[in-house]
Amino acid sequence: MKKASILVLTAALLLAGCSGNKEEKNAASPANSSSQASPSPSASPSEEPSPSAEASQSAEESGAAGAGEVSIVFPASLNESGDVEGMTAEVKEAGATGITENGDGSVTATISQENLDKLLQKYHSELLSVIEGVQSADAASTSIRDLSYDENTFQEYSITVDRAAYESEESVDGLVIFGLAMQSLMYQVYSGVQEADIKVIFNLIDESTGEVFDTTVLPEAAPAQ
Repeated sequence: MKKASILVLTAALLLAGCSGNKEEKNAASPANSSSQASPSPSASPSEEPSPSAEASQSAEESGAAGAGEVSIVFPASLNESGDVEGMTAEVKEAGATGITENGDGSVTATISQENLDKLLQKYHSELLSVIEGVQSADAASTSIRDLSYDENTFQEYSITVDRAAYESEESVDGLVIFGLAMQSLMYQVYSGVQEADIKVIFNLIDESTGEVFDTTVLPEAAPAQ
């Protein structure tokens, strides 16, 4: 319980400011998308801008998605610190435009479908890499004995641990869980999951009993008014 409390407190303080690793220049080809829109043709220098071009420019200035672009909404629950610059740094690096702060505390960014696909592919690869690293780690170097997860959404993890080792002062496995939480939450944001459905659940299982001894849900639910 002590280790879980530290994890929740750390996540609450750092979640909004965590922008992850910057996207590599030579990113892999984007995944196919059935919802990609076709960009409208650009007006030639000698022609007056078409109505569609003017609408696209207006959409960019307002933060709304134009032709060939999609909107990403960072929920207010992930922006408790108010650090909009930090929270959107990664998506800006990926090519987002029109960052808009909304009245409810959320933030909307627009990005091309192609760049969003690249960003999602990067997050997916990094998550799999971390998970595979945990699953193949030497038992002598970690308290984690097994890890299973929801392969479609990265919303729930069941982690079997040597409880005594996990809860010891020397254990740093809570940081591994914290890293998974950060990337899982942002993956859901970029995947277009609605704010009410964005979450990540960690069920910690005692290796000796096979029972869940702690469950952590992030982000934490707001207290009832």
